[in-house]
Amino acid sequence: MHEIFYTKGFEEPWWMLEGWEKDIREQKSFDEFQEALAYFDERKNCLDQKFSSSKSKGQGAIAFWNEGDLAFCEECEENLQIYHGLLWTHNKKPINSF
Repeated sequence: MHEIFYTKGFEEPWWMLEGWEKDIREQKSFDEFQEALAYFDERKNCLDQKFSSSKSKGQGAIAFWNEGDLAFCEECEENLQIYHGLLWTHNKKPINSF
């Protein structure tokens, strides 16, 4: 199964640190690769237009942000950059290339 996650938080989506699931804002599942690819490309294009900066790790993980879009991190006691991410997994493992 292919799953594509839209995340919003203080870390880029590829870190998948403990508790990363709390940053998930949307999750879609697909049985077919082509359906997942079409959805991923659509979301990527939309986010590309909305945010001024992006960085990817492989083809299946992309972070988007606007410089200065900060939020206070209580645990860190400082303002941190907010990242919007796309993460593609297949059978619960991140995809690096397709």
